[in-house]
Amino acid sequence: MTNDRSDQPNKAAPDADGDEPVSGATELLRQALVDDDDPRFPIWLPLPGLALAAGWALYEASGGGSFLPTLLWPGTAIFVGGMLAAWLGWQLDID
Repeated sequence: MTNDRSDQPNKAAPDADGDEPVSGATELLRQALVDDDDPRFPIWLPLPGLALAAGWALYEASGGGSFLPTLLWPGTAIFVGGMLAAWLGWQLDID
């Protein structure tokens, strides 16, 4: 049995907005991250990371540890990780 459509390239239908379909993960990510309607770095973006870092430092300090050294490390890494997660979630519209 032969496939009658094997000589035709695989073309997807345009999406609901009428845009051409996206081919490839890199192009999909680029289009998801590049949107002129939204600012790239809103003022609230550091707040989730700051809350996570401060919460961890307070938790460690309540157990007899020091607040400031814990806030500096691993608080800095927690802050960066929380801010990165918030930025990617906001840019990629991950719910």
